[in-house]
Amino acid sequence: MPELPTRRSLRIRFVPVAAVVFCVVAAGGAAAWFLLGADQKTGTCEALLKDEHVRSALGSSYKADMSCSELGEAVKKAAVGVQPGQHSLQQAQVMKTVVMAVDESLEKTSGHIDAALRVPFAESLADYAADTASTIGLGDRDYVRNGSPSKPAWKDDEGVHMAVPRYTLLRVARALSEDSTAYVTLRGATTHHAAEVLTAVPRRATGVDLTVPPMLNSHVFGAFDAFATAVRRDLGKERAAEWDRKVFEEATARQSVPPPYAKDPVGHLVASWQQTLREGGLENSADVLEQQNAVMVDIWGKATGLGDKVRDSLHDDALNDTSAARGNALRNLS
Repeated sequence: MPELPTRRSLRIRFVPVAAVVFCVVAAGGAAAWFLLGADQKTGTCEALLKDEHVRSALGSSYKADMSCSELGEAVKKAAVGVQPGQHSLQQAQVMKTVVMAVDESLEKTSGHIDAALRVPFAESLADYAADTASTIGLGDRDYVRNGSPSKPAWKDDEGVHMAVPRYTLLRVARALSEDSTAYVTLRGATTHHAAEVLTAVPRRATGVDLTVPPMLNSHVFGAFDAFATAVRRDLGKERAAEWDRKVFEEATARQSVPPPYAKDPVGHLVASWQQTLREGGLENSADVLEQQNAVMVDIWGKATGLGDKVRDSLHDDALNDTSAARGNALRNLS
């Protein structure tokens, strides 16, 4: 296997995902569906409000008697910048602090996050899609080095970044995924970032310059497939079917004609993928989701004029790599 590049060496530019997140939230509506019930508490918010690190990170936005939804909004205010995907060092540090605190709380809540916190927290985390992809994927060197709880957010010539231990993010994202809207919010942001990764590949690229970016995406999507598998397993047949229905409806709620690749390459890949998922139908949605990276690679390969043999090879690699990553993430979560 070739040495993995750092995020800096890939030179990927983050494109705003606000429209994706907005559509997901709109589809879920104000009364988003929560698996444990909108009023049920597990103790996450109580733990966060007592955490001195969280209190310090939120600053003037902190109030000891905040509700879970108010806490979620306070985190968004403190961690999300004016420009989607663009953060100050302070904002990125807030995000890291809260992710670490949520993970710590999972030990006391049997792995659950308070229902009212899931969606606003997922919206905050979705704004860090480039960071989360680098963390739960194959292990970008910069993110591994800076993932320790004692390491602060950092800045380089690509911008500001935050990292947490991979297992921490896997557990937190898995817990958020119990809520269909939170899951689609995170996966939608990941889809947008994956499209950026593919469209950043230079024309006429060969060798590792061509094969590594799709492989990186496979390992991220494999983790999200693992979250879905774990949620379905824990819910049981009937509730899992309802979760799948909600995910499908919310993920396909935004219907748009894919723009030409030459005009909007990222938009073309994202809209074409959504169209494929929609056309597959609810009954096939779980299987189609597990083929997402292969589908996106196919769309990208055709749009950029890759030959049939190359596209077929990349397609097969995407399926195999995603499946392996799913299994790896499930083992880490068990």
